[in-house]
Amino acid sequence: MPEEKVNIESEFANAAYQDFISVRYGLTPCCHFDFQSITIKRDACNWEKLKNTTLTRTEGLVSKAIDCDNLG
Repeated sequence: MPEEKVNIESEFANAAYQDFISVRYGLTPCCHFDFQSITIKRDACNWEKLKNTTLTRTEGLVSKAIDCDNLG
Protein backbone atom coordinates (compact mmCIF):
# COMPACT_ATOMS: atom_id res chain seq x y z
CA MET A 1 0.00 0.00 0.00
CA PRO A 2 2.75 2.58 0.73
CA GLU A 3 4.18 2.19 -2.79
CA GLU A 4 0.71 2.67 -4.28
CA LYS A 5 0.23 5.80 -2.12
CA VAL A 6 3.55 7.19 -3.35
CA ASN A 7 2.53 6.55 -6.96
CA ILE A 8 -0.82 8.30 -6.46
CA GLU A 9 0.81 11.30 -4.76
CA SER A 10 3.46 11.49 -7.48
CA GLU A 11 0.82 11.37 -10.21
CA PHE A 12 -1.15 14.10 -8.42
CA ALA A 13 1.95 16.29 -8.03
CA ASN A 14 2.80 15.97 -11.72
CA ALA A 15 -0.77 16.78 -12.77
CA ALA A 16 -0.95 19.74 -10.36
CA TYR A 17 2.33 21.10 -11.74
CA GLN A 18 1.15 20.71 -15.34
CA ASP A 19 -2.13 22.44 -14.47
CA PHE A 20 -0.23 25.28 -12.77
CA ILE A 21 2.07 25.76 -15.77
CA SER A 22 -0.88 25.81 -18.18
CA VAL A 23 -2.80 28.36 -16.10
CA ARG A 24 0.14 30.56 -15.18
CA TYR A 25 2.08 30.64 -18.43
CA GLY A 26 -0.40 29.32 -20.98
CA LEU A 27 1.80 26.35 -21.81
CA THR A 28 -0.20 23.24 -22.52
CA PRO A 29 1.38 19.89 -21.66
CA CYS A 30 2.23 17.42 -24.41
CA CYS A 31 0.26 14.71 -22.60
CA HIS A 32 -3.31 15.18 -21.43
CA PHE A 33 -3.73 15.03 -17.64
CA ASP A 34 -7.21 14.52 -16.26
CA PHE A 35 -6.57 16.58 -13.14
CA GLN A 36 -10.06 16.03 -11.75
CA SER A 37 -9.91 12.22 -11.84
CA ILE A 38 -6.39 12.21 -10.40
CA THR A 39 -7.58 14.47 -7.57
CA ILE A 40 -10.55 12.20 -6.90
CA LYS A 41 -8.26 9.16 -6.78
CA ARG A 42 -5.96 10.95 -4.32
CA ASP A 43 -8.87 12.09 -2.14
CA ALA A 44 -10.30 8.56 -2.10
CA CYS A 45 -6.93 7.21 -1.01
CA ASN A 46 -6.71 9.82 1.77
CA TRP A 47 -10.29 9.05 2.82
CA GLU A 48 -9.49 5.34 3.10
CA LYS A 49 -6.60 6.21 5.42
CA LEU A 50 -8.82 8.46 7.56
CA LYS A 51 -11.62 5.90 7.62
CA ASN A 52 -9.34 3.35 9.24
CA THR A 53 -8.16 5.62 12.07
CA THR A 54 -9.80 6.08 15.43
CA LEU A 55 -10.95 9.62 16.05
CA THR A 56 -10.50 11.06 19.50
CA ARG A 57 -12.71 13.64 21.10
CA THR A 58 -11.30 17.15 21.23
CA GLU A 59 -12.01 18.99 24.46
CA GLY A 60 -12.70 22.70 24.43
CA LEU A 61 -13.94 22.87 20.85
CA VAL A 62 -16.77 25.38 20.59
CA SER A 63 -19.05 25.94 17.63
CA LYS A 64 -20.75 29.28 17.12
CA ALA A 65 -23.55 30.26 14.77
CA ILE A 66 -22.92 33.47 12.84
CA ASP A 67 -25.72 35.70 11.60
CA CYS A 68 -24.64 36.51 8.06
CA ASP A 69 -27.29 39.21 7.63
CA ASN A 70 -25.68 41.54 10.18
CA LEU A 71 -22.03 41.34 9.12
CA GLY A 72 -21.75 44.83 7.69
